Order: sequence, then C-alpha cells, then structure tokens
Amino acid sequence: MAMMVLCHGYSQQVSDSIVAVKKDSLPKKKHVSLKPAGDFDQRFSFIGNGGVNIWGYRIGALVNDTYKVGIGGYFLKQESSGVKLDATGVPINQLTKSLYFGTIYYEPFLFRRKRWEMSMVFELGYGKAELDSSNKIRGRFLTKTEKQDFVPAGMGYSVNFIIPDMKGLHFLTYIGLNGMLGLRKAVFNSDLKYNYDGWYWSIGSAVFIDKIFSDLKGKNKKLAPTN
Repeated sequence: MAMMVLCHGYSQQVSDSIVAVKKDSLPKKKHVSLKPAGDFDQRFSFIGNGGVNIWGYRIGALVNDTYKVGIGGYFLKQESSGVKLDATGVPINQLTKSLYFGTIYYEPFLFRRKRWEMSMVFELGYGKAELDSSNKIRGRFLTKTEKQDFVPAGMGYSVNFIIPDMKGLHFLTYIGLNGMLGLRKAVFNSDLKYNYDGWYWSIGSAVFIDKIFSDLKGKNKKLAPTN
C-alpha cells in the first residue's frame, strides 16, 4: 500500500511538472502599446525658381514607443505673373499652381533620448495638381484650368528637441522644436509640369501628445483604488 501511494505521488509530481513545462513553452502574447501622435507640418521648399510653403497636419499613433504610423494632409498654392503689363499695370499673363494631397506615413525612431530623438519618415500619397492660367487677349482675360491626379512620395529625417523638465513647469516638456530634411518625388510625371521633385526642409514647434497621454495614464493608475 505504501508503495502504491509513493508511486501515485511521484506520478502526480511528474504530471504537474509536464503541465508546468507546457505552460512555460506556450508563446506569450505580445502587448501592443498605442499612444496618440500628431503635429503641424509646415515645409519650406522651392518649385521652379520660387519658394513655397507646404502646409499640413499629421495624425496617427505611436506603436510600442518605437515607430509612428498615420495619415497626413497637405496643400500649397503658388502664384506667378508675367513681366508684361497692360495699360492699367496688371500683368497680362498670370499663373496659379495648386496642390492638394493626402499621405500615409511610417516613421521608425533611430534614437530616443531624454532630451532629443531622431527618426526617419517614409510617405506615399494621392492628390490633385491644378494649374489656373489667365491671359489677356484683345482686352479680355481668358482663364484656363487644368487638373490631374497626383501621386507624391518622400523620405526624410526628423529631429525633435525636448524642453528640460523644470520644477513647477513640467508642462513645458510637452513641447519642443522640430527640424526635418527630406526628398520628395512624384511617382509618375505630371503632364502639368509642376516640377514637384526636389528637397524640402522644416523648422518649427512640436507638441508631444504621447507624453501627455503617458502622464495622464500614470495619474489615473495612481488614483485607481487598490484591493
């Protein structure tokens, strides 16, 4: 009888050990951390011989504190006129170039430090290119509008500088400075000859929505009742 009890106890230990090993060998579910991200995106560049401002905004998510994904919307308008003037001093040739486009972007971080961070930005989008030309013929202005689909792509480097945390002024850590340098290109050539291809740069302010979200989440955990 003692031998049977001993064997049963041993077999139970072996069974428990096998169950434990099986549990440990099961793949653990990876926890995905998502935080909101967004920023104004004003870019400076040259198209033809004139400087332009590309205005836009990006909104997305910071995934596992390692990369951002999201969408962006942009527009620009560039006006130019001919040298020749009519009797009233109005140029007889005028041209307005406009771009409206949206993008999806992927932005992996290269470095993340306490006071600065650096990332790469990859973009691909779709939009419309539009040319409005006005010419004075026999005393009358004749206007012609041309539109075409537009597929922009680009890549660049972005650097954020974060304001240091100061006593009583912690909210300042939610803002900083951003610098960006990149290359833009049209996936196919436009018949409108917009000359979109080229370099762009950006210097402006940055708002770190993910840091605000993290601080609010941390405060909520501290305030939550413990059992």
